[in-house]
Amino acid sequence: FQSSMYILYLQQLFTDLILLVIFMCNCAPMVIIQNYIFPYPMCTTVSLIMDSLNNYCWYNNSLSQVSIALNRLVATVLFRPSLLTSNVTIGLAAFQHLLAISMMAASQFGFPCCRIEFDYSIYSYRDAMIPGRTNTAWFYLKLPAQIACSAIPFIIYCIILISVRATSGRLVLQSVVLRKRRRQELKFTAQFAGLAILYTATWTSFFFFPLIKVTTENTWLHG
Repeated sequence: FQSSMYILYLQQLFTDLILLVIFMCNCAPMVIIQNYIFPYPMCTTVSLIMDSLNNYCWYNNSLSQVSIALNRLVATVLFRPSLLTSNVTIGLAAFQHLLAISMMAASQFGFPCCRIEFDYSIYSYRDAMIPGRTNTAWFYLKLPAQIACSAIPFIIYCIILISVRATSGRLVLQSVVLRKRRRQELKFTAQFAGLAILYTATWTSFFFFPLIKVTTENTWLHG
């Protein structure tokens, strides 16, 4: 169970490191100088690459919430080690990356509007709105994906909680080793449930804060 959990968590850690490099080497310098760090027209190409890479990382981390929640369901409720082999987990992780790349490509290049771009004036990412165009990428891909990546883990963790409460009395009949192992799995589950809550709070804040009227005094709210 633990090896499969670590494999899935490494996918999130990998994309978090990429995001850290993007923010430190690309976003932060632009915010400091309030300009692009590369001359035109190179800046447009570099920005598109960085924005697309950031979008891929976001989708991958979103999908990680679902894959980790499924892992916790198998580990704590079904308790089926045969379903969590290294090969199965690596296959799931590879599918997750491919799906994240596909979602990034669709939202950045497939929909007529609107791709994500970094805006140094508001210290954050925003949708590059086109006058007269509906933000189809948001309504048909980004919003449904984020809702699903919050709702599915929420349902799974509720199932785990209900199952734990229903079977707590029977744990006394298990061996000391099994009880200890199960408690450890539940501890990991609680930690990842907390991450899922943080993820939901993050994307909802990205949705609501841009609704605040931007002035020179409150642009920091977007960042």
